[in-house]
Amino acid sequence: MPVVMFQVPEAVSSDEAAQSITRAACELLGQVLEAPSDRIRAYMTTLPNTHVCAGGDVVSASGVPAPFYQFFVLADRSAVQVSALHEGFAALLAEHLKIDRSIIRGTCIRISPDDWAIAGKPASEIRKAELDKRKEEAS
Repeated sequence: MPVVMFQVPEAVSSDEAAQSITRAACELLGQVLEAPSDRIRAYMTTLPNTHVCAGGDVVSASGVPAPFYQFFVLADRSAVQVSALHEGFAALLAEHLKIDRSIIRGTCIRISPDDWAIAGKPASEIRKAELDKRKEEAS
């Protein structure tokens, strides 16, 4: 279920950076949340410099990139896990985009398993079926 989305001005983006960031983000999500890799998603959107404004001016005029990330996790994830993801995503962006992390912003959106779908079915149903299967296999 875990998903992270990055929005980055073209001033600091490249295909190489996008690939490095999204791959590293998937690894981070997997490690922190102990989630299977096939469930993790990472997306990078590159925006024109004239479409991003920070500190009252667009990036094309100010030269100050303003990367943003948001990630989605199920509501039962701990504050420690969420904090580790914030720390990790800021570090990834700063390292791969070669920017000061003080200009990075991000948010975590917690979602009820009833409100998240996997293959068109609520995650609450999928999780219940998986737990039931594990109990059956353990017996």
